[in-house]
Amino acid sequence: MAADALEDTDGDGIPDVVEGRWDMPPRDTDGDGIPDAKDLDSDDDGLPDSLEGVDDWDGDGIPNYIDPTNSGPPPNWKFVAISTPFNSPIGIDFHEPTGSVVVSVNYAADGQPQNFDRIVLDGSHLPFSTYAGLTDEVKIATARSGNAGGWEPGTLFTGNGIDGQIVKISADGSVITNPWVDLAGLNNGLMRGSLYVDRTGIFGGDLIVVTTTGEVWRIDHAGTPTQVTTPKGVHLEGMIVVPDIPVRFGPLSGMIIAGAEEQGLLWAIAPNGDSVTYNVGVNIEDIDIVTPNENFFGVNFGTSRLLGVSAAEIKPMIGDILLTQEVVTPGTSGLFRLQWTGTNLEALPVGLDPASATVAQWEHTTFAGAGIGEIQ
Repeated sequence: MAADALEDTDGDGIPDVVEGRWDMPPRDTDGDGIPDAKDLDSDDDGLPDSLEGVDDWDGDGIPNYIDPTNSGPPPNWKFVAISTPFNSPIGIDFHEPTGSVVVSVNYAADGQPQNFDRIVLDGSHLPFSTYAGLTDEVKIATARSGNAGGWEPGTLFTGNGIDGQIVKISADGSVITNPWVDLAGLNNGLMRGSLYVDRTGIFGGDLIVVTTTGEVWRIDHAGTPTQVTTPKGVHLEGMIVVPDIPVRFGPLSGMIIAGAEEQGLLWAIAPNGDSVTYNVGVNIEDIDIVTPNENFFGVNFGTSRLLGVSAAEIKPMIGDILLTQEVVTPGTSGLFRLQWTGTNLEALPVGLDPASATVAQWEHTTFAGAGIGEIQ
């Protein structure tokens, strides 16, 4: 039968004739027994063909949808300074129910009434909750829809500046449970490390926390904590759970990864507690996965401002791991794309567009399906 140039069996926007349906045998890039023309993720890299399309983000001559690695240099980012002011911002995350961003602000030394603000599209600040009195910087994490842990989207987790204690704030900010969890033992460390709600299901959708003494814990919906590792004696900072996609992430697949800024190392921790370290040449402050159709926002601590980058500009890095370094060399972005080459891990610097706003000290970064001021 003659090939129909417009036929698209799997509805991914790529014609069957392009996906090799009439090749002999039909093309099956990932070798899973499903021909590309019927496979919604032809290269098994965790990104749907409908998102990747036939573009070639890394310029290696292989279309995205059959190229599981992003091996070219990262694009230059143009950071825009968000004009709305902040009072000592530290933590930041997306508040999905309201399509806005939550920022931790107003520490006790500033004499301000609450520690968490929601920032809406026009840059206005709205109190997220009445929680106040924090005396030290804390990071935050919010739950998103579809999580395996059963959390209500928008639920916020943070520390309270007391050893081993975690606070939970309801999605609408009205119910503050302080503490919600008090980790067993002494010298657990503070939540200045990082908190992250598992989006992969590898850790059951649990809340994961890493602390300033190097402990790693998972906490389920009932508030039951389970220690993943014994203390490492290092300040772990920045953390995500890496999707289990070996072709894209290599040895980091299915692992908790966290930075140890003072060591200059990346820690990778398996669900059974086994761990290994990598020196990727970055003093890691924060870690993110670049998510589709979401803007980048980062706390520029030295100026008490946010810097933003539009989702359209960072599309070629969707699905990549982004590392943030606190101390930024002038004229650089302070951001790095961590990639698996098939043989080793490489951290490549994200370039700085000449028209970019000045980048100073990074503290906490996120990707959000929300706009603020200049970033829509």
